[in-house]
Amino acid sequence: MKDMVRMFKAMVSGEYRIFPWRSAVVLLLVAAYAINPFDIIPDYIPFVGVIDDAAMLTFLWRSLAKDVRLFREWEQKSKGVIDTV
Repeated sequence: MKDMVRMFKAMVSGEYRIFPWRSAVVLLLVAAYAINPFDIIPDYIPFVGVIDDAAMLTFLWRSLAKDVRLFREWEQKSKGVIDTV
C-alpha cells in the first residue's frame, strides 16, 4: 500500500510519467459495476451474491499490483531505492 501511495505521489509531481492506463480503465469499470444495481449475480443471494463483486475486486487488485511492481522497478533504477518488501 505504501508503494501505491508513493507511485501516485510521483505521478502527481510529474516525476513518474508512466500512467497506468489499463488500471485506470479497470478502476473505472469496477466502480461502474459496483454502483450499477444490476449484478451478474444479485447481491441478495447469500454467499453467492458477492462472488462477482469479489472477482471484480481481485481483477482490479492484480492490475494495480502489476503497476506498483513496475513502479518499484522504475524507482530502483532511477533512484537506487532498496526494495522494502
